[in-house]
Amino acid sequence: MSSGSTSDLRVAESPTGAGRGVFARRVITAGEEIERCPMLIVDGERAEALSLGADGYVFGWGTESTALALGYGSLYNHSYAPNAETLETQHELVITALRTIREGDEIFINYMGTAQEGVWFDLL
Repeated sequence: MSSGSTSDLRVAESPTGAGRGVFARRVITAGEEIERCPMLIVDGERAEALSLGADGYVFGWGTESTALALGYGSLYNHSYAPNAETLETQHELVITALRTIREGDEIFINYMGTAQEGVWFDLL
């Protein structure tokens, strides 16, 4: 998959009941970069406004910033057993396959933590 390309991905309703999710249109191999998402990063009051307006689709970025991922970046659903991982660079969120992902499979990332620590939203 080429950097930043979404042609091998599709967005559809997740069978988990978590709303829309990102799915593979072809087999993605372990270690393969899935998507490179540019981030819109804002600070201060603008960060608070972005969080209120796009709740559930934004990322905490550093200690005082909030970011919105472009591309499909804000549509990947959470799992404590994800098949992809994220790497934050200065202005991008890079999503990479942890294991082989079959065509048609939903792609999951771990938003943070472990099942024991929990997350800030209700799991379905």
